[in-house]
Amino acid sequence: MLVLLGVTLVTLSDTSGNGGVFAKARSYAREIANPFQSGVHSLLEPVGNFIYGALDYKSLEQQNEFLRQQLAGDQAASVRAAAAEEEADQVLAQEHLGYLASIPSVAAQVVDLGSANFEQSIEVDRGSDSGIAVGQPVISSGGLVGSISAASAHLATITLLDDPSFTVGVRVLPTTGRRDNGAPNNGAAASDVVGAVVGEGQGNQLEVADINVGERVEKGDALVTSGLAPVELFPTGLPVGKVVAVSSPAGALQLTISAQPLADLVNLQFVRVLLWSPQSG
Repeated sequence: MLVLLGVTLVTLSDTSGNGGVFAKARSYAREIANPFQSGVHSLLEPVGNFIYGALDYKSLEQQNEFLRQQLAGDQAASVRAAAAEEEADQVLAQEHLGYLASIPSVAAQVVDLGSANFEQSIEVDRGSDSGIAVGQPVISSGGLVGSISAASAHLATITLLDDPSFTVGVRVLPTTGRRDNGAPNNGAAASDVVGAVVGEGQGNQLEVADINVGERVEKGDALVTSGLAPVELFPTGLPVGKVVAVSSPAGALQLTISAQPLADLVNLQFVRVLLWSPQSG
């Protein structure tokens, strides 16, 4: 009744301005209705807040998601900074490889592993635009990793040392303390014993072939690239592996020798491509 009365009075007062009986009646109506209006407002305010919160929930959820993403981004940035520092340390370690001598080289990061189980290869983020070409040797901080088997402008494929198709000529480096002829040796020096290292697949030891029975090869001897011209495709003296087993089967003309790669072929992250070819030296 009060609402209907108030509406009627307000409507009629619109034609009478701010004076007259209707203006006074409008004032009285407001005074009467005001306590009821305040009470209704107090009663319905929590309900309104709840409805507003429900309608605004999506917005709040988006804000929370934004804050979570921002926090995750900060954490990721911290992790990337730590990873970059670790990567820099790895590259720096390769910069001090003594056997590089004056051979120009290009550092590259591994971006993909070979997809086929029967093919031991990796892909790196440098290619022909950086001077990389098929046949160039690839090393890591441990030693020989493999060689370039394909190259595009910005990518290159490396066939690894343990791939069954990979072969490299090697020379035996006798264990410190002996020479190949059995005489004392105060420092390791390459012997005249040469052979070839052949890959046997991931997880398998390397095979050392073409070393005749009677040659002096012992467990612990190191193997380095022989660099024999004109057939060898690698420079002289690159570390390849370490002899882990030697046997001489009855009636065999050649020793059976197994070696372990010196480079970690499983956890490669950075490598260095030697810009070297048999023709350029």
